[in-house]
Amino acid sequence: MRALVRGENNTLSIRQVRDPDVVNADDVLIRVRATGICGTDIHIVSGAYPAKLPLILGHESTGEVIRVGSAVERFRAGDRVVLDPTFTCGQCFYCRSDRPNYCAEKATTETGVARDGTFAELHVAREAFLHSLPKELDFAAGTLTEPLACVLQALRQTRLHAHSRVLVMGLGPLGLMFSLAAQFMGCEVHAADIAGYRVERARELGIAAQDCSRDPLVALAPSNGERFDIVVDTSGCMLEKLLPKVDRGGDLLLIGLNYRYEASIKPSYLTDNGIRLIGSIDTNRTFAPALEMLRRHAPLRGIVSHSLGLERFADAFELLGVSLHSGGGRSAPRANKIVLEP
Repeated sequence: MRALVRGENNTLSIRQVRDPDVVNADDVLIRVRATGICGTDIHIVSGAYPAKLPLILGHESTGEVIRVGSAVERFRAGDRVVLDPTFTCGQCFYCRSDRPNYCAEKATTETGVARDGTFAELHVAREAFLHSLPKELDFAAGTLTEPLACVLQALRQTRLHAHSRVLVMGLGPLGLMFSLAAQFMGCEVHAADIAGYRVERARELGIAAQDCSRDPLVALAPSNGERFDIVVDTSGCMLEKLLPKVDRGGDLLLIGLNYRYEASIKPSYLTDNGIRLIGSIDTNRTFAPALEMLRRHAPLRGIVSHSLGLERFADAFELLGVSLHSGGGRSAPRANKIVLEP
């Protein structure tokens, strides 16, 4: 089969690799129909995120069942499915204490990072990590399930209420999802980005978005007061600048990954103002809610801006502002979520 492989020599190319097949009783062989390009894929390509190479990238995926193992009960050939790519052991300390997103085996089981992913024609997954794709969702829209599940896992750790004033910094796919999800929950949402394309796209989706490339934060304020109850940093590098925008008793939610960024803050400020810093990664039983939200709220599906064939991966990364010819150098994006179709 064809697959998009990140090589040990930092290459990214379409290769012919061996077809996977059902081996274990709970295995399900899937014909991959669509896989979204995630920020993690971009970080792996640029060398900023550790991964086991050579590696088939990709993990935000939907497809059709081809064949199932002898113990599989919920799926049969022809069923449409969406993949939960963060396989967990179910037995370690973290899994048994309701923190499977920090599973001790994650370093060897995470799809598209520690084991071959889904930018390929075929993929094998365990039955427990597959969900039925609702009829209202096409394969491209279904790829949004995993990132939206990450968003919902992050939001449920905050003190979010229907009356919360929310600021989202960064309007890539995750920022758009945070903004729309909070709006669906009844919150007043403001958002900002330095990329003009992203700001305009957010406004088209009904988000109150501001271009902060010239006036970063001064003009950002809710209708009531000057600060926000919940502030979401999707950039991974704005903690110090965003902290003053959090109101008393509020939360600063840290989502972006930037391993080079370091911050200096005064813990006494957090104490005096009752502010919580919350870091969140991956999902924790939030796939079903994410699928339901995607089914009910059509604007979320508009986050997918492009669907391209797998062979056009270089065009896709260029649209996202990532130059494969300069080792992952970045420029202004001209797309939101791009889906690759084998």
